[in-house]
Amino acid sequence: MKKIIAIFMVILSSLSFSAKKLYVGTNAEFKPYEYLDGDKMVGFDIDLMNKLGEMLGYEIKWVNMNFDGLLTSLQLKKIDAVIAGMSPTEERQKAASFSVPYMFFKSGHLVIVNEKSTYTSKEQLKGKTAGVQMGSIQEGFAKDIGATPKFYSSFTAALMELQNQKVDSVIVADSTGREYLKTMKKIKKIDMIEDKKPGASIAFRKNDEKLAKEFSDAIIKLKETDYYAGLVKKYFPDRYEEFMADKAKK
Repeated sequence: MKKIIAIFMVILSSLSFSAKKLYVGTNAEFKPYEYLDGDKMVGFDIDLMNKLGEMLGYEIKWVNMNFDGLLTSLQLKKIDAVIAGMSPTEERQKAASFSVPYMFFKSGHLVIVNEKSTYTSKEQLKGKTAGVQMGSIQEGFAKDIGATPKFYSSFTAALMELQNQKVDSVIVADSTGREYLKTMKKIKKIDMIEDKKPGASIAFRKNDEKLAKEFSDAIIKLKETDYYAGLVKKYFPDRYEEFMADKAKK
């Protein structure tokens, strides 16, 4: 009898676990947030979401797609959530529910130009073109400096156009930009735009406020752990000391 009960409990446990799969969309072209290492998806967002899933009892199933298709796929129920360095802009909040921001440290955005360019500061780009990924927060930064955003499906595509002098500049997150500068020729950094309050959040369907709240509560708890500090040190080493100093003040 005990054996039968044990088997029954294993079956129930299995069914319960399979029912809690969470399909999460991302765009794995944004190192160190999310990127491919061979066939494996890795990065700050990936490790963070996997840990949150572990805390809340969800099995995270990853779906890689173009950035500009993420929210559409969410609305069509092809995925259950989105994590891709996505900020909850006013327009996006009309279509989705968002968790609290999950990045608790400052970040910046590099202004990159062709190596032959005579531009030396972001102020000189007023009225010029700035390549950005479609739907990204960098569109707002481009407008802030008076540049005209030129949209691309990925930052890789934007930077390739920059190499060929078909766009005046590209604005990209600093950590990601530094990775591109290591591997792509004919481009250079000329300036930085600071983002004092990074708003990257996890997106859920509009009617999934309860799920957004569940993940928000978990994010706030995770922030205080050594695990979160380890992620910052691993993926954003230049921000680690500042993060720990700010944490010690609170």
